[in-house]
Amino acid sequence: MAEDKQTADKSLEHKLNKIESSYSIRKRANEKGVCIESDLTKEDVGNHAWVLDDACARMAWVAAHELLRSQEKHRLLRIENTHLNAFAQGEGACLQAVAEVIFKNSERCAIRVQLFRGAAEHKTSPETLIAEYNLQGLWYDIGEAAAKAEEIVAARSEQQPVASKSAPLSAKEQAIEDKKRRIFEGACEVIGREGYAATTIRKVAKAAGLPISTMYQYIESKEDLLFMITSGCMEEIFDYMYEEMSTDHPPVQKLEEAVSAYMKYISKNRRYINLVYRETRALSRHNREKVFDIERKFTQLWEAIIIEGNKEGVFDAPKSRLAANMVYFFCNVWSLRYWSVQDYTEDEVKEYLMRFIRQGLN
Repeated sequence: MAEDKQTADKSLEHKLNKIESSYSIRKRANEKGVCIESDLTKEDVGNHAWVLDDACARMAWVAAHELLRSQEKHRLLRIENTHLNAFAQGEGACLQAVAEVIFKNSERCAIRVQLFRGAAEHKTSPETLIAEYNLQGLWYDIGEAAAKAEEIVAARSEQQPVASKSAPLSAKEQAIEDKKRRIFEGACEVIGREGYAATTIRKVAKAAGLPISTMYQYIESKEDLLFMITSGCMEEIFDYMYEEMSTDHPPVQKLEEAVSAYMKYISKNRRYINLVYRETRALSRHNREKVFDIERKFTQLWEAIIIEGNKEGVFDAPKSRLAANMVYFFCNVWSLRYWSVQDYTEDEVKEYLMRFIRQGLN
């Protein structure tokens, strides 16, 4: 656990140092909590309000983490919600951020950061207050996060190949699988062409080349067709990823393999993925939650790689779950935005996407 804490501290220190060097941030004592300050020139701000907003946001982030780092030794805060109240642009060459804890229990913490702008060495006062940030989040233990990552990686390495690839099916089993696949493809064809609302079991049976009586041996309602597509598509992605990735490779290489495998799957099954994203809302709440559970497990696969990279110091992404969701969604550009990026090859998109992801995680 001590090594995990040192790795997290090193990662956080690196991020803080980058921000501090960008804005020449200095720390100073304050009776409320932690106070940091930075110099601003007229050339910095000028007429561009976004420059001041960026400085305020970064100052608030540093002040909040400096405050927590001075008080917490064995846990970090995963910030999940921020709210900004901007009052004025203010005047002066010195920007100060004062952070204080306004709520804390065993699970959550809330921090208020007030930002003041005035002349050098000015004192904080209501007259110089320009903005206020409120940050809220959940505590997480470094050791527990690392253990969770190891569990996910172990579960992934122990995943068995699908039955059809590990052992030959009997003639009867193969016939059943063939019919299920025909229903799957028939449902994708009809729902993709006409939409879920206009789809009927009779139309799917015709597209699948099966009698309606045979259809009812495998499904009970039209919603079963949609659930078959969404859940089946996600399970196929799992199997494909497990086969394409190696658990022995370092985190950066694992991430590249994961991105490459997922994009290959998208290239082969784009119409299914787009259909899933478009029609999942038509599922009942119960079936939607079952699909979301599969998606959460898939996201954990990405998160395990990111946490492993954090531990080894090659990634700097303390909000690993958020980073995992973003990486997962960025890959879906190759599916959901294909109409806009189809002029590029799969390799071109993958190369640029990996460069974008690596910069974000570093």
